[in-house]
Amino acid sequence: MVAEPPETFPPDDPNVIVDVAWLRPRLSTPGIRVVDARPAEQYAAGHISGAVNFDTYAFKLRASSPAAIAEFNARLETNLRKIGVMPDERVIFYEEISGTSAARGVWLMDYAGLGGGALLDGGYVAWRAAAGAIETGAVTPSPSQITITPQPELLATADEILAHLDARNDKIALIDTRNAAEHRIGTIPGSLHLDWIEHLRPDGTLRPLPELRALYQAAGVALEQEVITYCATGYRAAHTYVLMRALGYKRVRNYAPSWSEWGSRPELPTSPQRA
Repeated sequence: MVAEPPETFPPDDPNVIVDVAWLRPRLSTPGIRVVDARPAEQYAAGHISGAVNFDTYAFKLRASSPAAIAEFNARLETNLRKIGVMPDERVIFYEEISGTSAARGVWLMDYAGLGGGALLDGGYVAWRAAAGAIETGAVTPSPSQITITPQPELLATADEILAHLDARNDKIALIDTRNAAEHRIGTIPGSLHLDWIEHLRPDGTLRPLPELRALYQAAGVALEQEVITYCATGYRAAHTYVLMRALGYKRVRNYAPSWSEWGSRPELPTSPQRA
């Protein structure tokens, strides 16, 4: 019997994950923008040639109130304009490995109503290992005047999750993507615990899609369910958001304020219950 070839991310398909082999021949192609999601000091020490810097970890949503979301939306549009994002671009985000800050960039592009974002599998480590072109110093893009159209169906709020808990809605799967110690201290009742780090190989690249699909199927997350991901501040949750999209889940939302909001509001239920 001839073994089937491993499942891969099609190189010409606008997917949420791309690899170094996909990016290298497209690096200087019009319509491809590469964004380094690491802190500025790491970016300045060396980055993919032509990449602009947007430290997504410094850009948080602290609460899911209408006022907080409106302020977040305004800052998101400002940041995307600053790095020169244009309509219909493929925007490739990377960090050291296939990490959470790069995944956050993909979710931001989706939430902004722009799409086209992708995570570079293996990140800067994989790029350097493949002798990809690098440079130091800053790339200053021409600012754009892009207008975002926020997609509320991609951002879960505390009130929406609470309503789901009150209704005992089994059509929604809540996934806590934090580590085991964080999960034990407190979690949203009814959550599944799947640490985001389980997505990665030891070298920081993503595990094969069939393995990741089996991971979520074993946990009982059905394709027809709506999935809400959360962590501490929405970055590990964004990583799971990206993986769920790559695996074919159609309704995935990031509770971006995550436990930093939920755990700080005494009126919201937790498991175990608050003392």
